[in-house]
Amino acid sequence: MTNQGKTHEAGFMTSPAEPVAANFLGAEETARIAENLAAKYGRAAVDFASARAQRANEVGDELAHAAWHAIRDATSELLSRSPWCYV
Repeated sequence: MTNQGKTHEAGFMTSPAEPVAANFLGAEETARIAENLAAKYGRAAVDFASARAQRANEVGDELAHAAWHAIRDATSELLSRSPWCYV
């Protein structure tokens, strides 16, 4: 596997670039989605959100890329604060 398009930092996949657009989701909606993903996928939720952000970036969807990037960050933060709650 090459590192083209993917990087691994701190144990999870990150999107290849910072979003150009601003996250159109509000903070509450971003947090709600992060909580739902963590509840459903546990620690794998960060990789799930990262993959979505990467795919949005690949297809040129700047709004989705920004949203999934923010969701990934919120999910990572949530899991770092409460890792025992989301196995």
